[in-house]
Order: sequence, then C-alpha cells, then structure tokens
Amino acid sequence: MKDFLREMQSYPGIGAKLLTYKREIKPTKVNLGESKEVYFLHFAPPIKKHSEIIIYIHGGGWNSKSPRDFEFIGQRMAKEGYECILMGYRKVPRVHYNQIIDDVCIEYKAVLKYLKGKEIDARRVIIMGSSAGAHLGSLLVYDKSLHAKYKIGAKRFVGFIGLAGPYCFEGKLPWALNQLVSDLFEKDQDWKEGEPYSKLDLLTPGDYELTIPMYLIQSDHDGVLDMKHTLVFARKAMELNMPVTFYKVLDSKNTHSYYSTAVFFDDLTKSRTLQTIFNYIGQLTEE
Repeated sequence: MKDFLREMQSYPGIGAKLLTYKREIKPTKVNLGESKEVYFLHFAPPIKKHSEIIIYIHGGGWNSKSPRDFEFIGQRMAKEGYECILMGYRKVPRVHYNQIIDDVCIEYKAVLKYLKGKEIDARRVIIMGSSAGAHLGSLLVYDKSLHAKYKIGAKRFVGFIGLAGPYCFEGKLPWALNQLVSDLFEKDQDWKEGEPYSKLDLLTPGDYELTIPMYLIQSDHDGVLDMKHTLVFARKAMELNMPVTFYKVLDSKNTHSYYSTAVFFDDLTKSRTLQTIFNYIGQLTEE
C-alpha cells in the first residue's frame, strides 16, 4: 500500500515535467483507419547516428493515454540520434485484447511501409514499451502465432526493452493490475491468449524468436506490479536459453510511472536507470 501511495503522489511532479519540457523536434503524424486512437508519430533525429529504428509502445493500463502523451520519449530518442516511432492503439472498454493486439500488429506493418516510402532502412528494429506497452511489445516480438497470422518477420527485431511490464497473469495479482487485466479481456476469454509468459511455450528449437535479446526493467517498489511476475517471465525465457538481461531499479524514484516513463526526463549523468537503458540500446546498436 505504501508504494501504491507513493505512485499516486508522483503524478503531480510528472505532470509538471510534461508541461515544461522543451519540444525541439516536430513529429510527423500518420493516421491509420477510422479510429482517432490508431496513429503513429515519427521523430526524425536532427543528426542520425544509428541505423536501428526504435518503436515505442506506450502504457496507460490499456485504457488511457496516447502517443501524444509520451512525445518526450520520442524527443529524447531522436536527440540521441535514433529514428523513433511512437505507436497508438484503441483502448478498453470500447475494445478488448483481440482488437488492441490487432491494432499493434497492423500498425507495425504500416510503420515498416511508411519507413520504406521515406527510404529509411528498417532492417534493425528495437521494440520498447512501458507498462501495458511493454506487455504489448513483448507479444509483438515473441508471440510466434502473431507472426504467422500477420506475416511479421521476426528477423527485423534486434531487441526488446520492457519497462515495468506485466508479462505473467498467474497467481494472485496486485489489486490494481488484477482489475486492469480483468477489463482487458472479454468475459469468459482465456487470458492466456494474451499472456507473454504463456506465449513462450509456443517457441521451439530453431525459432528465431529465441535469439532476440530482452531487457526487463522492474522495481521492488513499483506500487502497481509485483517483481515476482517479471522474474517468473525472465526465468522461463532463460530456461529456453534466450538472451535475457534483468535490471532492478536502484534509483530513489522507483515507482511505476516514474521509472517506466518519466525517467526519460532525467539527466543521463544522474539516473542509473536511464544510463542502463541507453547502455543496453548501445549494445544492440550495429557498429
């Protein structure tokens, strides 16, 4: 309960940062379909330094927020020299898991088409997500059944970075997460259909997905998620000999919304969490 209250208390400070940060790069907005929620933002770097494309999927409990709310992350990545895409999707309760993951997969393919039209090389893609976005991003990267259904080539993925993601729905969940997961799925739907932990069971020796490295970032004082559910997912991936790196947040600002998103406002020289994110991205970057 203490950490949940700390999470609630972090919102005014994060809100102040959202209002005052400097917007230096104007993104290109691309709308898809009829829903106003399904669009992506492209942040082009002032000076391109890397060939990798970073595609970020935002959080918000599957029921709120949009790419516009996380422009500061696109700004930060572009300033570091990366082409960055922020993807949106429809929200609960108007739709549920099947429609949301459909948005993510179809939009991902649309992003690749868009980048090709701009003559931007997208052979190396890093998927990064926060909270609900980490859940959706892990499915996009590791769910073999989605790759077959939507004809997604996993060989483009050079890594997955998940910040405060819910990857396992088994056992007793924290109250807030339990409510969110209940709303995510339709009545009587088996939640294993959208559980990253269960999707690892589909992978077999020789599958390319087994070689895609994952970086899981989690805090003991999250306030929304339990550390144990991320560890269970990480251990299962390790049992499959997947390249897994786990980082336990050590900074004092260690509640869910801060370390999963607001950390991108921080000074790189002072935030260990931000340092480890960019260090890991650097490891995935082609020389």
